[in-house]
Amino acid sequence: MRLVQRLLISHALLTVVLLGAAAFSVVALVRMTALLTEIREEHFATVQEEEAVHQAAWSIEVAARRAILACERDPTSGATAAATMKAPLQRLEALLAEHGDAIQSSTRSTAENYRAYARHVSDGDTCARLFDPALREKRLTWDENLTDAWIAMVHSLHGVVLEREGQAYAIGATAIRVGLVFGVLAVLAAWGVARWMARSVTRPLELLATQAQQVGQGTSRPITPVGGPLEVQELAHELERMRARLAEIDQLKDAFVASVSHDLRTPLTRLRAALGLLADGTTGPLSAQQRRVVDVARSACEREIRIVSALLDMSRVKSGKTLRREAGCLLDDVLLKAMEAMRFEAEEAGVRLEFETQGALAPDSLDAAVIERAVANLLGNAIRVSAPGQRIRMVRTVTQAGPPGHTDAGTWARVVVSDEGPGVRPEVRDRLFDHFFTSPVGRDTSPGIGLGLPLAREMMRAHGGEVDYLDTPGPGASFALWVPLRRSAPVHPVTEAPASLSSSSSESSPA
Repeated sequence: MRLVQRLLISHALLTVVLLGAAAFSVVALVRMTALLTEIREEHFATVQEEEAVHQAAWSIEVAARRAILACERDPTSGATAAATMKAPLQRLEALLAEHGDAIQSSTRSTAENYRAYARHVSDGDTCARLFDPALREKRLTWDENLTDAWIAMVHSLHGVVLEREGQAYAIGATAIRVGLVFGVLAVLAAWGVARWMARSVTRPLELLATQAQQVGQGTSRPITPVGGPLEVQELAHELERMRARLAEIDQLKDAFVASVSHDLRTPLTRLRAALGLLADGTTGPLSAQQRRVVDVARSACEREIRIVSALLDMSRVKSGKTLRREAGCLLDDVLLKAMEAMRFEAEEAGVRLEFETQGALAPDSLDAAVIERAVANLLGNAIRVSAPGQRIRMVRTVTQAGPPGHTDAGTWARVVVSDEGPGVRPEVRDRLFDHFFTSPVGRDTSPGIGLGLPLAREMMRAHGGEVDYLDTPGPGASFALWVPLRRSAPVHPVTEAPASLSSSSSESSPA
């Protein structure tokens, strides 16, 4: 499913929730409007009809009172008084004919009594009938009944309004509760959808970022397929294609380096032999100037041979070839051989090499060439960053504690190579063991090719050991090399604690 489809689904879900809340609000408004319409059309209409009949009946009462006053002033004004009562009588008769069945019985009965009274007064001696005590008493009763009927009608209307008001409040409260429920659902849905979208996109991207970083660091493991949107999956496919292409190019590079290194090693070995014959005087005595030139050539030749040997060893380790273990190999002899191999370069740089052993070792089954090359690389790196007059100290101890991260029980030989150079800058410590990484040092020296430290680590890991940078106090830098010992050897405790593998403030340059 593509990202746009996921977005449409998420927005559609939120839209449905919001439309549900809006629909319920509309229904609540419609119901409340229906209640108001019912009150207006049914009850208010009845009130208007009853009000009209009430006013018409009351108009007859008012006309009768005015006629009585007129008759009291002039007993001969009966005809005029009767005429004043005809208009209210006609209006009352019309309203009774039109709304008589719709109004309440008490109002209708009282109105009919007023209609009969108006007809009776108008048809005979108006003034005499107006002064009739019995009729006057009845009018008082009708007046009271009319007032009571109006009050009852108002109370009834008030009750209806209160009832509808309660229903409206109930509808409103229900709408508010449902709206709150929909609001909470909308918030939860938005949170859930956002979390789902974020997890479906960010988690695959985080995994791809981690694997891309591993590819950048040279890891050749295939890219793990990821889920999520199709765009992210296509990105994973493209990253896998890139990794495969980089692995192919890396294999071609390693094959090229191995081929070139192999082709260079034979002529360099012959050149070293020829320079050795010249230096030994086999071809004749040399002058002092000629000997200096030969020494310079021998130093350059040895450096090139070491570079070619390092490239060949790196190709051998990367190709996954098995170790060539030698039974009865003594580790201290291998360390001394590595130191002797670097003796000429140390003397040329004016650096003193020291070797110390702590604890006895028995012969073991080791790949002497791999260990010698790893130690030589550490020594060469230390020589390169050391100034004339400084010393490089190599200490071999025996311990039951393996390198950091290793939980294998057993006996380990720990070789620490320490120099008195400028140390390692904190910002480059994470890249010390990257292939072909170089960094300038504190004094004027040309940096190496960046293979000494990474090659030493790869060789020792192939042997089951490890090489790492040590955080030690004081100037210079220290690197530790662990060699697993298959045969149990007596372990003699070391008085000083091993240095920790964390950052320090010293500076040095990787090989």
